[in-house]
Amino acid sequence: MNFIPWITTTGILAILIAGSFAVKSNIIDARSNIGNEQSANVEAMYVEKVAHQSHIDISGIVKAPKTLSLINESAGKVTKLYLQSGGITYAGDTLLEIEHEEEKAQLQIAKSRFELQNTTVKRYKSLYNSNKLSAQQLDESTALLAQYQAEINLLSAKIAKKVITAPFTARVGIHDLQVGQFLPANTNLTQLIGIEKYMWVDFSLPQTYTELAINTPVVLTLLDDTQTEIIAQVASVAPEMSKHSRQLKYRAKITLGNTKLNSNQLVKIKVPIGNKKEVVAIPYLAVIKGKLGNYVYLLNKDEEGKTYAKRTQVELGERIGDLVMITNGLTSGALIASNGAFKLRDGLRAYLLNSERTVAMEDTLSPKVSL
Repeated sequence: MNFIPWITTTGILAILIAGSFAVKSNIIDARSNIGNEQSANVEAMYVEKVAHQSHIDISGIVKAPKTLSLINESAGKVTKLYLQSGGITYAGDTLLEIEHEEEKAQLQIAKSRFELQNTTVKRYKSLYNSNKLSAQQLDESTALLAQYQAEINLLSAKIAKKVITAPFTARVGIHDLQVGQFLPANTNLTQLIGIEKYMWVDFSLPQTYTELAINTPVVLTLLDDTQTEIIAQVASVAPEMSKHSRQLKYRAKITLGNTKLNSNQLVKIKVPIGNKKEVVAIPYLAVIKGKLGNYVYLLNKDEEGKTYAKRTQVELGERIGDLVMITNGLTSGALIASNGAFKLRDGLRAYLLNSERTVAMEDTLSPKVSL
């Protein structure tokens, strides 16, 4: 039996069948490519206007409401010392005493003279009422009594200058005073920093900004803790600008609570400028940086309901947290790509991952962002 023709026929049929499948596969692929369109999946959001208050960041100085440089008026040797560096003293407490034994002795003599003369005046008044003493003698006796009283007052004042007391509750500054030390008059002894439930913060603004109203809130942050925010309110405004810097000085009140601040501490202050206004704001991730500027992708539907991306140039304003203000190029109500916008190009079809409920502006805000 001759097998050669049979094998040849079988081989030809196999080649024809394989070629048929290949052609059919190419036709299917071609048809599939004609129907398929390049696209990208993105999230979308409607552009909305939000209330926005512009701010500037400046430096401020914390001030204690009561600050006193303790100075002695009278010279003398320190005999008693109650001041403790860094300690707390209360209103009326004796801080230190300068030697005043001589004044105390003179005061005792003056008081004795006064008591004796006071008795004399009482007796003279009785005699005068009985017409047994002239008015001149009574007047002279009364004048002498007033003189002795003046001596007492003078000596008491001298002693008071040498017994220095705390005028208010305060924290004592660091000092080097010692018992037995001689102090010349007008020596700067130490500082007293008043202890209150509030403190001041002083700052200045250039004349280019509108004057802040009383009770305007400002936000403080510490240099070593930028996360904690402290609210203060403008309490007073200087009546005139500095002639050197042309800046207007403000003082704001800080209610302390559990906040620990030190007098003369440097802080950062966020101060509102201008009026609060409605602005267009979008997430910063929706902005694409290009060689020709910044742009976003508008998402528009055609007649068949398909969504396509359209590149639109925008101008950026202030950035706050995850948001950026748009000063030009977008209007409220426009639908734009947000998360995934970087995958788009002009004219590319877009499938919305959140098409069932396109997010509004408030759904895109980070919990820490505040306008």
